[in-house]
Amino acid sequence: MTEKTKAVILQAHKYGDNKLILNTFSEKFGRMSFSVVISQNKNRTSVLPYCQPLFQNEIEYTGGNSEIKKVKSISPAFNYVSIPKSPAKMSVVMFLSECLLKTLTYSEGNSDLYGFLSTSLQLLDEESFNGRNFHLKFLMQLSKYIGFYPYNRFSKEDPCFDISKSKFCQDVRGSLHFIRPPYSEIFSKILDSDILTCEDIPLNGSERSFLLEKILDYYRYNFENFREIRSLDILQTVFHD
Repeated sequence: MTEKTKAVILQAHKYGDNKLILNTFSEKFGRMSFSVVISQNKNRTSVLPYCQPLFQNEIEYTGGNSEIKKVKSISPAFNYVSIPKSPAKMSVVMFLSECLLKTLTYSEGNSDLYGFLSTSLQLLDEESFNGRNFHLKFLMQLSKYIGFYPYNRFSKEDPCFDISKSKFCQDVRGSLHFIRPPYSEIFSKILDSDILTCEDIPLNGSERSFLLEKILDYYRYNFENFREIRSLDILQTVFHD
């Protein structure tokens, strides 16, 4: 039986001489894996351009209850224009795909989460969108969908963010994971922004780097497998110097 779903590519790796294994997050069933044949026929359209990190595709497949489904056809659900041409945006995509691979592990559909991924990436692809703060807002917005979004916001009464409690507190004595002013106030502004207005938050390279490290600490606290992010150094070089 043939089925179809939209899916965002999280990772692709070669298997054998002429196959790719695609790890994806799909609209209908959450995390899914597919095998796709790489055609050696020069007259046939290659699937390789569709298998890049965070590309959005419509996938027709077979495989029933098998863990790895067989791709019958794959085509773009959305054609990126600026992302493939921009080294800066590609560094964001590589970084976020690695983060998503570590966090989106469940096999059940979540149309709201999929919609967030799809629309956010389409916004990143807009030619006029710089995206220098995109990864900060994206990760915090993602935390809302996967269950550890902060409970409250910065205030004079609660100026410190306690990572272990997911909330702003009066002080963080006894906590090993926290954000203090002035960074906690900026962090709160990121939470209150949307992806577009987050770009207007003025951050220099060191501030952006510090906040990203704290956001990654927040993820590490909530996910045991969220340790080394190999693409982080490239992202830091592009946006945080």
